[in-house]
Amino acid sequence: MIFIHRMDIRAVDLNLLKAFDALHSERAVTRAAARIGLSQPAMSHALSRLRGLFMDDLFVRTSNGMEPTERAREIAPLIGAAIEQIEAALNLGAGFDPATSLATFTAGMGEYAEVALVGRLAEAFSRGAPNATLRLLPLNGGDAAEQLERGAINVAVAHLRAMPPAIRTTLLFRDPFVVVARKGHPITEAPLTVEAYAAWNHVLVSPRGDTSGALDRVLVDYGQRRRIALLVATYLAVPAALAASNLIATIPSRAATLIAAHAEIVTLPLPVNFSATISIAWHRRTDSEPAQAWFRELLTEAAGVRPGA
Repeated sequence: MIFIHRMDIRAVDLNLLKAFDALHSERAVTRAAARIGLSQPAMSHALSRLRGLFMDDLFVRTSNGMEPTERAREIAPLIGAAIEQIEAALNLGAGFDPATSLATFTAGMGEYAEVALVGRLAEAFSRGAPNATLRLLPLNGGDAAEQLERGAINVAVAHLRAMPPAIRTTLLFRDPFVVVARKGHPITEAPLTVEAYAAWNHVLVSPRGDTSGALDRVLVDYGQRRRIALLVATYLAVPAALAASNLIATIPSRAATLIAAHAEIVTLPLPVNFSATISIAWHRRTDSEPAQAWFRELLTEAAGVRPGA
């Protein structure tokens, strides 16, 4: 049981509670300090004050970083809720001006989502919030809920599966997959059937190193199987792989548009119906935060127009 009610709340600095919240999320003094704009010595001092305030070590060092004590785990949701309520009250009627903001906005992005959005997003962000910082972190969609829950990211942008009730999601866009190959590739000499498509050797973009993708399960329904001859980790490797071979790649059309602007490739319709589905997710606690609402709107606008359009 927590006896926080014995504490004189008037003596508690909100920034001290935010320091605890950052430490609980980041599990490291350096990262926690960077998250809320403190120096490392200032964060260490805040941790010392917190230990005296709660009469508990709060965090213990392990080989993996700093782990919260049982007491820290108990008070973390209470402190998080208190911070949300205080900041919401302070924001009432105050509004948010991105032009003067010094905040850091963090989006966890799946590899393809970053490729599709980073250009338009970076341009709109720098124009709208010239003094703020945009931070894009790699994200596996399966980790999104956990990272949003602990505040490591403000939003998740990726192919997302079912989320817990505390996480809100909305579809950003669907993007049909297309086939790309070098200019002059013999694949362009005849209409592309499913059988002809499957017969070529393929490049697969697989950040996690998987040897097959969702499209391969679709091909099974057509009685086909393709040969993955090359695995690459990013879309940046696709143009070089295609330029020197008769390999073909199957990628979302937005990525194909970006690659075509800098490489000699041709784009063909994929002979099966298959699309990338990218959603945005955020924690419900940020629903009423003007800064986060602005950030989500910026992401939505960046997704609304095809790159290069």
